[in-house]
Order: sequence, then structure tokens, then C-alpha cells
Amino acid sequence: MNISLIIPIKNDYEAFSQLMNAINDQVLLPDEIIIIDSSDNDKIKKISESHSLFNSIKYYKFNNKYPGEARNIGINKSNFDLVAFLDSKTIPNKEWLRNQKEELINNNLDVVFGRTKYFSKNKFQDFVKAATFGNISHVTTPGSIVKRNILLDNYFIEGVRTADDLEWRQRLISKNIKYSNIKNNFLSYYSLPNNLYLLLKRYFIYSFHTAQVNIDNKLKLFYFFILLLFLLFFIPRWNHYLPGWNTNHPLYIENHIKFFLLSFVSIVLMSVTVQNLPFLKKNKFYSLIKIIILFFLIVVVYNWNFSISDWIEKSVFYFPHITKIFILLVFFISFLVRGIYYPLKRKIHLKFLLPLNWIITGLIGFLIDLIKAPAYLYGSILPKFLLKKNNKYKNFSVIFYPKYANKSPSYRTRFLSYINFFNDNGVNVTTKELFDENFYDSRIFKKKTYFLKIFKFYYLRIFDLIFRKKPFIAITHIELLPHIPFLGEIILKLRKIPYIVDIDDAVYFRFKNKNKILFMIDKFKFNYMAANSAAILAGNQFHLNYFKQITDAVYYFPTTIDFKNYKISKFVKKHSTFTIVWIGTPSTTFYLQSITGALNKFKSVYNVNIKVIGADKSLISDLNCTHVVWSQKTEIEELLKSHLGIMPLLNSSWELGKCAYKILQYMSLKIPVIASPVGVNSDIITDNFNGLLATNNDEWFSKIYKLYQDNNFREKISNNGYETSKKHFNLDDYKYPYLNILKNKIKSIKKQ
Repeated sequence: MNISLIIPIKNDYEAFSQLMNAINDQVLLPDEIIIIDSSDNDKIKKISESHSLFNSIKYYKFNNKYPGEARNIGINKSNFDLVAFLDSKTIPNKEWLRNQKEELINNNLDVVFGRTKYFSKNKFQDFVKAATFGNISHVTTPGSIVKRNILLDNYFIEGVRTADDLEWRQRLISKNIKYSNIKNNFLSYYSLPNNLYLLLKRYFIYSFHTAQVNIDNKLKLFYFFILLLFLLFFIPRWNHYLPGWNTNHPLYIENHIKFFLLSFVSIVLMSVTVQNLPFLKKNKFYSLIKIIILFFLIVVVYNWNFSISDWIEKSVFYFPHITKIFILLVFFISFLVRGIYYPLKRKIHLKFLLPLNWIITGLIGFLIDLIKAPAYLYGSILPKFLLKKNNKYKNFSVIFYPKYANKSPSYRTRFLSYINFFNDNGVNVTTKELFDENFYDSRIFKKKTYFLKIFKFYYLRIFDLIFRKKPFIAITHIELLPHIPFLGEIILKLRKIPYIVDIDDAVYFRFKNKNKILFMIDKFKFNYMAANSAAILAGNQFHLNYFKQITDAVYYFPTTIDFKNYKISKFVKKHSTFTIVWIGTPSTTFYLQSITGALNKFKSVYNVNIKVIGADKSLISDLNCTHVVWSQKTEIEELLKSHLGIMPLLNSSWELGKCAYKILQYMSLKIPVIASPVGVNSDIITDNFNGLLATNNDEWFSKIYKLYQDNNFREKISNNGYETSKKHFNLDDYKYPYLNILKNKIKSIKKQ
């Protein structure tokens, strides 16, 4: 796997020269070096052109690009599967790139984060290092190597000078990607500030940029909490602390105003506490009691002497200078923590700290905390919706247009299972089904069709397509308006709205052997849809091959299993009687008719039960079976109780479009499966390895018997079937490719 190295740079000419020399000394050289230069002049360009690595360098000049935006530009300019990052002041050791790549590939990781160790060159920098980074290496974005496909879904935040890299790392970790870092494979940083002014200036600027990003929220909350406590104590004494003021002074605060301010601050304090302490959310009544008691104790302690000012100072209860002692104690503890505890924790030698250097170190740390306070307070108050986020797609919506909603297997597997993932990754998704659940129940279960309702639902969809606010991308399940020639697609084309067609049934063949005229109309309709679509998502290879004749924008997206939901529970026991299970809908029940003879014969000879879930009883009245009403809440449990799953099919053009969801359900729960060797069934099942294939009633009988009487063989088929579903039909493997398609379509629209 080749590597693209991205370096954002601005005016660090000397450091850049050292960096390029260090790259040239690498044991493993990058295949391309992408330099994003925001300097005031062309010195960086000249250094690049004169360097021995010139043939590998791709130089780009921009005005005033912060590091996050510069890295994003580099990501889009990169050409290789792996992307590494360096900054101008981070110097890698000779083994850095090779070690990072080997760690990523050998452990099948998505990213290996970098580490940086900070070095001092003078006495002041010794104190800065002791107060901040110490003698340990820290996880950093410079030095990281990451798979490019991960980056395409996780760009850096733009518009901030710093903290974009920290937010990026935290975001990746929160998404459960596979990551690590190598502690001894660190970069070297030699550019610590040389004086106190530069140090405090750097932290002041960086902290305000950090405040705009959704990170360090606990620290921001701590600062905010301290501010609120300070206000609670200070407001009652506002007039008392400013001697000489009287009721005529313009800044004098009346008691009723103080009461209002105290009430407001108290409510905010309680709200912040409850919302940010998870254990308090469980019981808000007791939480409120605890907060009131805590608040009361703090106020009493702080106002102890003030409340008993009429008491004699010699009283045993009088505590002289309690406020001053408290403040001095806080300062002293802060100095100890900043001057001794943190430096020792970061491997600073005790000899350096003693006898007096710990005081200077503590003072520097205290000043850094002090200079960061205004920014962190600003960040804690700043509403979350104003924080900088990595969402380039917030003005775009994706509208799912399925035929039915939750009760439809196609909707649950090909739409619903992706919605939360898309929303979490910055793509706003809304579902607008054609028919409601009442219509679904009437049409599928009761076989009743109400034409006035159909007219109503078609009208609502057409209205939605015409008047829905742009911009958005439409994703339709097979067709927008069933049996109506491409009217919905024409509306979208006229409005210049891109649409994606998700197809998991051979609907374009529904009239093939029934009506030649309707078949030709359907064929023309689907050819038009495909030719004008932004993409086709094909549920199996048959659909893929069919639509590749019309458009190149066809992608293989099989029906998948969400293994987070399909868990094999130890608490669900198998039925005591060997149970053969079929699961489906009333509209697919007729497939059972083809093997009713084999099933009845087997049940009459052997002690088995036949369980059908979600079937139309009237279509299989001759089958000796137990009927179970389908429920999303119980379907997995009902399947787990069973011993053998079946999926019979007829052999026609329609069945070639099936995506074998039943087979995948069985396999994912380690239930051995027997199926007809039709269409994708034969692609998924290797006979006698991960399932069995049966063509006629005799084969169905014999193969059911084979699994019925041989426990070891049944276990082998179950385990192999599970591995097949987990390896090739795992929902998690298709989330990012789907997301990439959407984001690429959005990007292409924005460029138009």
C-alpha cells in the first residue's frame, strides 16, 4: 500500500528545511509529499524545488489556510490508500514511517496515531516543558498514518487555528475504528516558546480557538461551575466589598435585584449540575435535595464569620480570616499540583524541581491556567449549535422514498438500518414512505385494495416531489410511483434533483410472461430511470449485471444483517421438538406450496414441528404446521428456538432478483438452512458446506433428514453459514461505502 504524506506549512522556513531532510532520511520514503503552503512568500516553494525529493513533491499555494483546512485539501489531492501527516516543526526519526505502516498493516488497523516528544533548548524552555509536556511523548495527529477511505468520511474541522486535530482523534475513537499508537515511535518538537510573553500569547490564542470546538467539555464545565459559585458568593456582598458606596451610587444593587440574580445563578448552577452528572439524572427529586444541601453547606462555610459578625471574636466558633486562608490554600494546592505532582507524573526528574524550581514551574502552570480561563468560560457558555463541527453537508438532506415503512423487510434492511449512521456522520436523512401502515396491513394481510387511498397517496408523493425544498438527494426503493411510467423521475429531473435507485426485486420483469405491452413499458421505464439516476444500488449480481448495460454508476449493495441486533442469546432455548422454520410475508407464502408434500411427508414419519412466521394461512391450508404472527420484537427469538430454516423458491425471472434475506437471517443465528438453487441462493450457499440446496420434493425430504439425524453435520453447516453471513453480509462493511456515495454526490452537486 502506497503512502501520501501531507504537510501544512506557514512561514516556518528553517523548520521546514530540517523536516524535509528528516523525510529524506526515512528508511521508507513516502510515495508522494503534498505540501499545502499558506506562507507570505515563495520561500517554501523554492526549498521544495531545490530538494532532492522534488520529484515526489506536489506543491499547492493557498492564502491563510488553518491546519485543518490545509489537511483536508491535502486529503482530496492525495492519490494513495494510506495518508500520513506531519507538521513543519515535528521532526520524525528514521524509522517513523516504516514502523507506522507495519503497525497498521500487521494489526489490520484503520489508523495509527502519532506521538510527539517535546525538547527544550534553554533554561526557560526547561520550565515550560516541566509545566506542560514533561519528558513523555503525547498522542498527536502529526505522525499519524490512516487509511484514506477513513479520512474521506472524517475530514478535519475548518475555521479554527487549533484543536481541529484533537477533535478529529476523539471523533475517530468514538466511532470505534481500529486504532493504536507506538509509544517509542515519536516525533521530536524543538519549538517551545522562548519567553513568558510568547508562551501566554500562544495559550491565549489557542484556548479561544479550542473554545469553539466540541472538546475539553469537562474542563470548560469546571471553569463555568467555579464562575457560578463565585457569583453566588459575590453577589450578596457586592455593596459590602465596595466601601464608600451608598444607595445613591449608580452601581449600587438593591436587595430585590440581588435576589433575582441569585435565583437565576442558582437555577443555572443546578441545571448544569443535573445535566452533566449522569447519576443525578436517574432521580431528579433526590438530586435536587443533594444540590440544595451542597449549596447550603458552601454558603454557610463561606459566610461563617459574616453571619456571626455580632459574635465575640474570641468565641470558639469564630474563624479569623477564613476567606483569605481559603484563597491562599487554593493557590498553594494549585502550586503543589502544578509544580510537583504533574511534573513528576510526566517524568520530570525530582532533582530539577528541588529545591526551588518547582515554584517557577508551578507559577508558569498557574499562569497558563489563568490565561486559558476566559476562553474556557466562553466555550462553556457558547451554545452547542454554534460550536465548530465537521459537517460539510448540513444544508443537504437525503430523503428515503420507500414504498412501505417498518413492516416491510426491504425498508428495515436497506433503509432503516443506515439512518442513524448517516445522521451521526453529518448527512440528514428523512423517510417519506408512499403508503402508511394501515394500507400495508389491508393490502398485504387482508388483500384489500382501496383505490381512493392509492390516489391520495400518489397525489401526496407527487406533491412532495414538486414542492419539497431544495437541495436534497432522493433515494427511492425500486420506483417512486409503482405502475406509472417514470412520472416521479421526470419531476426530479426537471427540478435537477439527483436520485438514487435502490433495487432488490426484479420488478422490471413482473410482466415478462403475462403481458408483452406492459413488459415493454416497464422495460422502457426502468431503462429511463437507470440512465438518468445518480446511482443504482443493486441488491445482487443479477441486478448489477442488468443495469451495467445501461449505466456505469451501479454499485453492489446486498441485503445485510445488523449483527448488533442478531445476537445468539444463551437464554433462548431450542424447542424440545425438532422444528423446521420458515419466515416471510403473506405475499411470499405461496413458495411453500411447492414443498408442502415433502414437509407433510417428513412430519408424518418423524417427530418434528413445522413453524411458519408471518404467512398467509389461506395459501397453505394443506400444510400441517404451526402459525406464528410476525413481530419485529419476537422474530429473532422465534428463529432461535428453531433447528432448521428453509427458503423454497420457484425458478423464474422474478426470483432471480431476490436477495435471500431469509437465508441470511438463518445463517446469522447459526440455524442451518436448506434452499432452492435459484438466483442468489446458489451464490450464497455452497451445497453441504454452509447450507444445502434442494431442487425437488425428494431432495427436500432427504436433505431435511440429513440435518435432522446428524447433529455434527448440522453444527458444521451452522458454523460455516454464520461465517459466510458475517464475512460477506455484515451491515458494518457497507455503511462507509454507502456514505461515501452520498457524500460524493453532494460534493458533485456543490461544484455545479
